[in-house]
Formats: sequence, structure tokens, C-alpha cells
Amino acid sequence: MNGDALPDGFGSGFWSTGTTLKPSDIIKIIAPQDINDRWSLVGMKAWPGQKDRYIVVACSTKATPDSNNDQANSCSYTENPRNKIIVAVLDYDGSGLPTLAAKPDIEKMMTSDIMGRVENIKGDTFAKSAFYLKNDQDQVVVGDLQRLDFAHYQLNSQILAFGIRLGVNTGYSGGYVSDQVMTLFAIIEGKVCPVLKVNTYHFENIAGEWHEDGTRDHDISEKEYVLSILPHQTNGFSDIKRTQKGARNKKGKIYRWDSQKLSYQ
Repeated sequence: MNGDALPDGFGSGFWSTGTTLKPSDIIKIIAPQDINDRWSLVGMKAWPGQKDRYIVVACSTKATPDSNNDQANSCSYTENPRNKIIVAVLDYDGSGLPTLAAKPDIEKMMTSDIMGRVENIKGDTFAKSAFYLKNDQDQVVVGDLQRLDFAHYQLNSQILAFGIRLGVNTGYSGGYVSDQVMTLFAIIEGKVCPVLKVNTYHFENIAGEWHEDGTRDHDISEKEYVLSILPHQTNGFSDIKRTQKGARNKKGKIYRWDSQKLSYQ
């Protein structure tokens, strides 16, 4: 998790498959009002098991075209600062133009510095955001988008969710800490919505005291979490349990659907 998007984590390779579609065609569909924005990532990836249905993730940036931090097909810290992140679901059978399966989720990011830090988060803006997370120093940052997660997140008989993995690295003089979060998205009442954001991975490599021979010990620890869809439902949606992988205590945390907030709490 070095801050860069995985090679094809969001389907940026779709444009080299011989399709006549162009990234600008997709932006005209998902955000026609933003067609003149500068897009650092427009990815389109088939949703497994969903016939002729695709997930689109697009990121715009305020970085100037001659910026030293310019990086194609990326939605990471190197795009300074990120402007909007759009998640959309399209129906496309290979002919003509795709059509929207639901209203896209468009999140305008607050200005962040090159390390992704965000200041002056108020109220429940952080909780509602699909892409803000906290680093190891408890600072709010815009997470680096890493890849789509198409595990079978069946929320009820009608609604299937998909995930976006994002992360943040915190550097120290003697090591670093990596954290990964996953946000689940689903089509709720005709709109693509973030419905759950949870920590899924934590890795620490912190240096200890110096030895007389000039070497240092390193304290290394790792925690990985998994999500399970439970048979029990709350307000018509399956409960979701998060447990630490390999832990003796399997109690974990259970998230339940809140019909007022239209998300898991």
C-alpha cells in the first residue's frame, strides 16, 4: 500500500480493449456538468455476476497539467489536491452508449495537501464521507483509492453491494504505519450510496532503540479484519459482522441497517 492505484484496480485498462468509448463519453454520462474538469482517473470495470453492468470510478484533480505530481490513472496523494470522486453504476451491452443504472455518488473533497490531510471537518461530514479516513496520528485525510472489491456482499435478496478499498500510510523517522479501509456501496432508492465504511487492515513497522553497533530493532505488528454477511436482518438488511482474522475472540463488531440514515451503523 504505497499510495498508488493498483495496475487495474478500477478498470483503467478498459480503454485499451478495442472499445470505441472514450473516458470523456463516460464523464458526459455520469457528470455532464463537470466535463471540463481535469480527470486523473476514469476506470470502468465489469461487475461480476451482474449482466451488462459496470462500475465506474472517476477522480478529478485541481493539479495543473504541468504539475510534477501529475500521474495518469491514479486517485492517490500525488494528485494534489483531489477535487471530486465519482462512483457510478452503468448498464452497457457493448453497443451504443452506456446508461445510468442509478444516480451516481459524487463527493466533492475538501482541499487537501500533498499528504492528503484535510482540516476543519465539522459535524458528521467525516462519518458520511466514503473517502475520508484517519491516519495513525488521528488526522483526517483523503484516502488513496486502491481497488474495487467484488466479494459477494448480498445485503438482502434484491441488493448486492460492492466495495472500494482505500488506504493511508503514516511515516515516522523510524518506520511507518499502513491502514486500509473498505467502503461498501449499493444502489439504495435509485442512487449509488456508501452504506458502510470499516477498517480492514493495520500494519506497523516501528523502529526501537539504537544499538551500539548502529543497528535498530523493529517492532512489527499486523491486524487483518474480515466481513461476514449474517443471516439475521435488521430493517430488511442483513447484519454485517467484522472480526479480526486469526484472533481467538470471535465476538467482533456487528453493524446493523439504519432505515433513517440509509446506512449501516
